[in-house]
Amino acid sequence: MADQDVVQGGGEYMGQSPPPSPRASQSPLMFRPQMPVVPLQRPDELHIPSPSWMQTSSGYEDMYDEQGVPTMITWSYGGKEVAVEGSWDDWKSRKPLQKSGKDFTIMKVLPSGVYQYRFLVDGQSRYSPDQPWEQDDSGNAYNILDLQDYVPEDIDSISGFEPPQSPDSSYNNLQLGQEDFAKEPPMVPPHLNLTLLNAPSPQMEIPPPYSRPQHVVLNHLYMHRDRSRPSVVALGSTNRFLSKYVTVVLYKSIQR
Repeated sequence: MADQDVVQGGGEYMGQSPPPSPRASQSPLMFRPQMPVVPLQRPDELHIPSPSWMQTSSGYEDMYDEQGVPTMITWSYGGKEVAVEGSWDDWKSRKPLQKSGKDFTIMKVLPSGVYQYRFLVDGQSRYSPDQPWEQDDSGNAYNILDLQDYVPEDIDSISGFEPPQSPDSSYNNLQLGQEDFAKEPPMVPPHLNLTLLNAPSPQMEIPPPYSRPQHVVLNHLYMHRDRSRPSVVALGSTNRFLSKYVTVVLYKSIQR
């Protein structure tokens, strides 16, 4: 029974494959039919959409070509239309803020410095009470933006301690000489030149606030002599109380 073929009506074979055709035996390769696809576009026809966060909008400035400190300015006290203006461009322009939930925000890239700014909420001048602010003689209040929270280095005082440049051809392991141990540290830290007594007095009707004192100058007594007034000496000391800094300056006559 296993060697016999079962033939049904019509002459169809059951139990074995049909005989191969002559054309099929001549071509051993089989190709699948390809699905139609969209033709490739030329380079001048390509359009790559930019992500939404890279596009310039009214709430965010283009920060890729600008040099400065990225700063987020936020207004959290309601309103329908909120804009901001400040001393970074001499109060020439007003930038609208982008609404994000209950707050209005804008990202600005500014050079280091101290700036004054204020908000325009539905056409009225406002200031944010949760940010540093001041009031001028006319009663106008504005916020303060301090981007000078850094310690400038005195390059002249540390140039002698800089390591030499890497040699171009070879390396060696030379022993340290006497000149390496003869370098004396500076008499006083270079940060002590940054006291408020040495800060120049700005010639402005509304002088900007001083930058935040560094921690190394706190709780020290400093003396300053003015060449224009050699008979008067200024003694100053800065102390910190929580988040506030208080500087006391005493002017004393040195005439005998």
